[in-house]
Amino acid sequence: MCGVLVLVSLLAPPGVDGGQRPAAGVAPIQLSAARLPDGAPVPILDGKITEDAWLIVAPYSTFTQTDPIEGAPASERTEVRVLFDKTHLYIGVICFDSDPSKIVVSQNRRDADLSETDAILIVLDTFNDNQNAFVFGTNPIGIEYDGQVSGEGQTGGISANVSGLGGSQRGTISSFNPNWDGDWKVKTAITERGWEAEMAIPLKTLRYPVGTDRTWGFNVKRNIRRKNEQVFLSPVARGFDIYRVSSAAKLTGLDLPARHDLKITPYVLGSVNKDYTVAKDQVVSRVNPFSDRNVGIDAKWGVRPNLTADFTLNTDFAQVEADEEQVNLTRFDLFFPEKRPFFLENASVFQFGAPQQVDLFFSRRIGLSATGSSGLPIDINGGARLSGKIGSYNIGLLEMQTDSELDQQTGTLVTSANNFGVFRVQREVGRSSFGAILVNRKGTGEYAGANDFNRAYGIDANLQVTKNSKLFAYVAGTTSPQAKGGTDHSERVFYNFTNNLWQASGGYSQVGANFNPEVGYLPRKGYRHPEFRVFFQPQPKQWPWIRRISPHVSYDAYYGLADGQLQSSAEHFHFFEIDPRQGGRFGTFVNRNEDRPIANFTVFNAGGKKVVIPPGFYTWYQLGNEYLSNPSAVISTTLRWKHGGFYDGDYDSYETALNWRAGARLVGSFGWTRQNVDMPYGNFHTDLVPVKVGYAFSPLASIQALVQYNNQSSLLTSNVRLALLNRSGTGLFVVYNDRRDTTDFNPQETLGRSFIVKFTRLFDF
Repeated sequence: MCGVLVLVSLLAPPGVDGGQRPAAGVAPIQLSAARLPDGAPVPILDGKITEDAWLIVAPYSTFTQTDPIEGAPASERTEVRVLFDKTHLYIGVICFDSDPSKIVVSQNRRDADLSETDAILIVLDTFNDNQNAFVFGTNPIGIEYDGQVSGEGQTGGISANVSGLGGSQRGTISSFNPNWDGDWKVKTAITERGWEAEMAIPLKTLRYPVGTDRTWGFNVKRNIRRKNEQVFLSPVARGFDIYRVSSAAKLTGLDLPARHDLKITPYVLGSVNKDYTVAKDQVVSRVNPFSDRNVGIDAKWGVRPNLTADFTLNTDFAQVEADEEQVNLTRFDLFFPEKRPFFLENASVFQFGAPQQVDLFFSRRIGLSATGSSGLPIDINGGARLSGKIGSYNIGLLEMQTDSELDQQTGTLVTSANNFGVFRVQREVGRSSFGAILVNRKGTGEYAGANDFNRAYGIDANLQVTKNSKLFAYVAGTTSPQAKGGTDHSERVFYNFTNNLWQASGGYSQVGANFNPEVGYLPRKGYRHPEFRVFFQPQPKQWPWIRRISPHVSYDAYYGLADGQLQSSAEHFHFFEIDPRQGGRFGTFVNRNEDRPIANFTVFNAGGKKVVIPPGFYTWYQLGNEYLSNPSAVISTTLRWKHGGFYDGDYDSYETALNWRAGARLVGSFGWTRQNVDMPYGNFHTDLVPVKVGYAFSPLASIQALVQYNNQSSLLTSNVRLALLNRSGTGLFVVYNDRRDTTDFNPQETLGRSFIVKFTRLFDF
């Protein structure tokens, strides 16, 4: 695989532009970037658009609403200016406001949620391909928010139709990756005009085809939160968002030099860990920076302006936030998102299949003993990745090597050492794409067997059928040793339609009984799966307090491949849902579920109580009500109640969450979900209580605490994380973790504790 990395880098022709021009029709809005003369003073980043460099550029100021009144002029003026020189792109934005005292600011932390605050978001389609883009955003107090869009916000049939959601550590694989951390700067200021922002983005942070007089796709979204108004420089139809790259304006006149980029990020780590579950009292201290696993390095090399290689040695993820606990009352594994930064950058390039149903590659299989929250870290010796664009081809190559792992309590083997390799390629044709993937796992080292391997492979297509509809399809196979099922296959076809009134999707997938993507995510196998969803979203003008009415229905069913019998189904009827003008929603819904377990399965086993559901065919209904208040308010709440059946028993659940913020620096939330289940085989209840508190000293310095109680796992867990960032997500991290058993709670029965200090530093050449 490493040889392939070198070969592809050598074959990549410099300056190839695989961009596709927009389809014939209305000409896109044109803007021109102004070049700063050599030696001319660059803008001073102070958050005020007052320097001469800005004032000699004619601004673009015609913005159009998408919400609340599609096509109407923006209620507040916005001015955008774009400058560039040999090294940087400069973007200046003035967000005029008739009453600056009412500007809403909800958070002050890098990559924090921008959907419930005054904010601007900018997309740069640097290949002018109408599909992929970089995203940069900020709010009135100058946080850094960045990410990557692929496939216009639609990959695998999943749409990203709300921009500005929280970034770092969210991690779910999708068409928008908010976990890409670029090296750039932004300064903002609230002035008598409203609020203003200056961005300086190094050209080497971006990928692009070199040359003179280049054209990029370019769009700007402004969120005027107190009016719940979203406006765009280049209009975007309701039902979509700024990720609709084909709706972007065209930024012309760019002279783009070759991109010489080498970033090296070493780390040094010290930690003290104690596992109270190990029979022999044991404290593991890692304070010598030159011992195993206490030093490591990541490197990023811009092979070409459109191609980047990443390398990692002695990979460590000590600074990553803890998983959020979930309660599982099903027969299947739950999905926990990837949160480790190395895997999240360009994650959408490697996505293949049906997200969270059939994923041929799920990076959480690398370096963790299990994909759930109980997964223990497995040492990653190192790895390499190549990703980017060659002409009209998107490519991704990844190779990682993990170490073997022994159980500390028993000394038994958890896993042998493994080598992981992934090759992904996509050919873009207009707004469609065709691709292939190969995923390989091979056991290595002294503990690996002679026939320890697994391969997954497939081809897929994302076809733009009409302006508002897309067809997704794949055919995939896996090959394992005969003892693990040999070779089997899976297929899917899925159609999605979106306009300003309707969102409708449906599809059919099939997974063989021996289909086995070991480096992927597959909660069940041996089924046929029809599915559909329909959303109707009118905006009744006769009731000004209503933003929209959003009734919707969905249906998912699984039928056995061999016998054709229904295995399970879920039907959701949400005929009454209203979104108020200021945000939030409320409504009533009905769920209908069917399930046919073929063996006993344990639904609850905690606190000395075990409840087992026997085989059979079960049908039950649940009625629910929910209320979500305006999430941009100083205090907001979520209330949700469900009542009905559960298999052949009775079910009630109550969910509440309280969110608050004290200015822009202090935010917190408290949640409690109680589920009461009364069955012939036993009664039980579950409690899930998460408490989050975060304080931002500045946009780059924050402390966060997450305390969670889950009676299903009998655990009380704590994670406290202090981050003092410098550039591009690097800096000093101090992390404390604590796990306690609540079955017979006392401080002496703590299961484990760890205290970690990690320092990373970015060196840019």
